[in-house]
Amino acid sequence: MEYLSFEQINGIDLVDFLATIGLQPKKRKAHHYYYLSPLAGHPVHRPTFIVNRRLNHWRETTTRQSGGLADLAVSLYDCTIGELTTILRAALPPVSQLRAVKGSDNPPSVTVEQTHPIRSGYLERYLWERRVPLHVARLYCREAWYKRGNGVYQALAFPSGEGGFELFNRNCHYRVPPCGPTLIRNNSQSVAVFRQVFDLLTYVSLHPGPLHQLPDLLVLNAPVPFPAVREMIAPYDNKHLFLPNDATGIAFSTLTIRALGNCHDHRSIYLGYTDLNDWICRIGTAPGPKISLSTAGIPHQPIFSQPAVKKPRNAPTPERSQDV
Repeated sequence: MEYLSFEQINGIDLVDFLATIGLQPKKRKAHHYYYLSPLAGHPVHRPTFIVNRRLNHWRETTTRQSGGLADLAVSLYDCTIGELTTILRAALPPVSQLRAVKGSDNPPSVTVEQTHPIRSGYLERYLWERRVPLHVARLYCREAWYKRGNGVYQALAFPSGEGGFELFNRNCHYRVPPCGPTLIRNNSQSVAVFRQVFDLLTYVSLHPGPLHQLPDLLVLNAPVPFPAVREMIAPYDNKHLFLPNDATGIAFSTLTIRALGNCHDHRSIYLGYTDLNDWICRIGTAPGPKISLSTAGIPHQPIFSQPAVKKPRNAPTPERSQDV
C-alpha cells in the first residue's frame, strides 16, 4: 500500500490528520477549528491549538508556535527533520485514507443508545470468531445498541479513556467521541501496551492467574501522538509493548525503546502475523505458548467453545455494511 512522501505531507488536510491520531475539535468557528493542544507541555484544560482549514495552517496560542503539517509532525513524533520522512512513512495512514485539503462530507453520526452486559448470540459468535472467550470479554466490554442514520444496531462497546466508545461488530468499527487511550489500572509497576482491544482480550485469555497480578493495561484505540503516550508510560518500571507488526507498530516501538528505559518489545511472539489477535485467530484453536507475564484471574473454562447463536427478543438487527 502506498504511503505519503515527505513532499506530500503539507498537502494533507490538517483537520483530517488530527482525526487520524484521535483528536477532535472542541469547537468550530467558520474555517477555524479549536483543539486541546496535542503538543507536549501545553495546557490541556482549554483549546489553545487552532487550525485554519482554509489555509491548512495551525498555531498554538500559548507559545505562538505555528506552521504546516510537517512542523507539527516534528513535535508530535519527537524527531529531527532528518528523521521525519521515515517516521511519517511508517506512522501515517495510507493515502487513500486521508483526504486532500478540500475535504469531503462527514459520514452519518453514530450515537450509543444503551449498553448492557453482553448477551447477544450474534456478538458471542463474533467473539468466538476472534478467539476471545466470552467470560474475558465481559470483564472489559459491554453490548451496545447504537443508532446510525435511521437504524439501530448492536456492537461490542469498549470504553475509551475520554468517555466515548470503540464499537466493534463483524462488519463495522466506529469511534464514538470523545476518543482517547484507555488505561486500566491494576496497581502495578508494569504496563502492557496494545493497539486495540482485541489484543488486550487475547493477552488476558492466554494468562490464567489472579486478576491482581495483571499489569496496568493501556489500549491506544487510535493513533496517539507519541509524546502523549510517552508521558503516560514513563513512570512505569517496565513497559511491555504488544503493538502490530506493521509500519506504524514498528515505528512506535522503535521510538518508545529509544526514548524510554526498561521497554520490552514482544512482537516476536506473533512474528509473521499482523498482531496478537491475528496470531491466535490464524493458528487455530490452540492457545500457543504462554506469555511470561502473569495476567488474568479467569476461571478455567473452555476458551474456544463455539456459542449457540441466539437473538434476544427485540434486539436490533446487525449492521451489514462495512463503511467505517
